[in-house]
Amino acid sequence: MRERYKNALMWALYAALVLFVLVVQTVSFGRPRFFGVKLCFVPVLVACVSMHVGSEAGGVFGMACGLLWALSGADGGALHIVLLAGCGAVCGYLCDRYLVRNLVSALLMSLLALTFCQTVLFLFQCYLGTIHIGTIYTLPIQ
Repeated sequence: MRERYKNALMWALYAALVLFVLVVQTVSFGRPRFFGVKLCFVPVLVACVSMHVGSEAGGVFGMACGLLWALSGADGGALHIVLLAGCGAVCGYLCDRYLVRNLVSALLMSLLALTFCQTVLFLFQCYLGTIHIGTIYTLPIQ
């Protein structure tokens, strides 16, 4: 019973963390641009949580975060559901199999998640015509 309580508490705290990160990202960092780009914290959060809980739970957590982010009106829409679920599963798998869970692994997984999500989202928006391919110089800054 104690283990079940700890597990429920952990997921409730992760849910509160997701809401906190979405509010901070939207309210505090929604308008200002740093070096021409907006800050994006959700893929970093998904990578760090999935690094802690593993690949299956990380994929489900990423899908839930992507769903919540898409329903809150994110720029990429429902594409975030697939992207964050994939990032959660891959980051969790890499940390389960190959990496030791420490700060360097967290930075590496965060960089991987941000690079993957922002690159696919940028290419999708170029395909739709909402942004121009000439602004690709902002991708490494992000």
